[in-house]
Amino acid sequence: MPTPRTIQGSLESLPEGIQMSAQSGSVTNESATSNPSTSNKSTALQEIVKKAYRQHSTLREIDDLDVMETTILGALTASMPLSDVLKAWDAFRTQFVDWNEVRISSASEVAAVFPKASDPLQLAMQLKDMLATLFERCHQLSMEFIRENSIVETKEFFKRSPSLPDLARQLVLAHIKNQQMVPLESWAQGGLIRAGLVTSSQSAAQRQRLLHDQLGNLPVIHTVLALHEEARLHPDPAIEAAAKKKAAREKESALKAAKAAMELARKAAAKEAAARKAAAREAAAKIAAAKIAAAKKAAAKIAAAKKAAAKIAAAKIAAAKKAAAKKAAAKKVAAKIAAAKKAAAKKVAAKIAAAKKVAAKKKTAKKKTAKKKTPKKKTAKKKTAKKKTPKKKTPKKKTPKKKTPKKKTPKKKTPKKKTPKKKTPKKKTPKKKAPKKKTPKKKAPKKKKR
Repeated sequence: MPTPRTIQGSLESLPEGIQMSAQSGSVTNESATSNPSTSNKSTALQEIVKKAYRQHSTLREIDDLDVMETTILGALTASMPLSDVLKAWDAFRTQFVDWNEVRISSASEVAAVFPKASDPLQLAMQLKDMLATLFERCHQLSMEFIRENSIVETKEFFKRSPSLPDLARQLVLAHIKNQQMVPLESWAQGGLIRAGLVTSSQSAAQRQRLLHDQLGNLPVIHTVLALHEEARLHPDPAIEAAAKKKAAREKESALKAAKAAMELARKAAAKEAAARKAAAREAAAKIAAAKIAAAKKAAAKIAAAKKAAAKIAAAKIAAAKKAAAKKAAAKKVAAKIAAAKKAAAKKVAAKIAAAKKVAAKKKTAKKKTAKKKTPKKKTAKKKTAKKKTPKKKTPKKKTPKKKTPKKKTPKKKTPKKKTPKKKTPKKKTPKKKAPKKKTPKKKAPKKKKR
């Protein structure tokens, strides 16, 4: 970024080409004493620069610029008044660390530095494109290599670079490459013609060379900024008239647009009100329908509850009937069981009575036989019966048969045994033990085979 210096220091630090041009300017001024018009124009140029110093004190601080700073200062001067140029220049030095931060910032952030430019966003994009292209080509943001290039090479470099205001390129050629001219924008030359500093009979190149001859000790950069500020004080009437017409047309179109916008807003408000009314009606209809549906649902719930209660009552009645039927069936079963028990008891009693009768008959028969037979023979018969039993039966079969002879006293066992079927399991026991005799018969033939 540029550092403040005084004008004297800037003059001492000027390159040899600029010092020579200043000397040649002084020579032309001395030789131009014979030509009053030339001397008057030189004096007028001095007064314009002095007036710029008085009105803008910070103008003296713009000095000792490198190539990049010269390019950006030329772009700013072509797009805005001198006061705004100085504000933007100060903002670049305070708000941004270096030009790389300008490169990576957004176009809107850069445009906020110079809001009074003719097209701030376009100028910001031009500066960013220039910095980006330089960074891609050289991997740096320095243009000091232009000092070693020729004027032709410098012009070729700017042709291959993104577009910038023409004053940026011309200021680099005048300040860095010492080209003998004071660069001016085309609109600035028209203002200086109307101010009487240059004539319309001369070409643009002749005017720029003539102003360079009138510089004297004035720095080229300060002179360029002061001349463009002076040119803004003498605008082209045709341009002003066109600008006024354009402003009037823009104002009229703005009024029409405002009226159209108001009409659209009114129509939109009417549509919105109608839509709100329709929405309110729909909402009311929905609420009424919801109420009707809720009433129907409530009625359906009540009917369903009644049906459920009726079902429950019917189920209870059916359950009571079933329970009564079960009780009746149970009573019938109990009656049947009682009747069966009674019948069984009668049968048992009949059996017992029959058994008693049989026992009584046996006793009477025994008594009769006892009278006829002697007691010795009876004992002998009993002994033979006792002797025969051990010979015929095995010792294994003695245990079940000895336990069973309880049948000898029929009077005592008949009342205990209600059913005669219980005697059958005692006879099954000998049948299960009989198969043990088969095992010795099978082992004998195996020994014969060996």
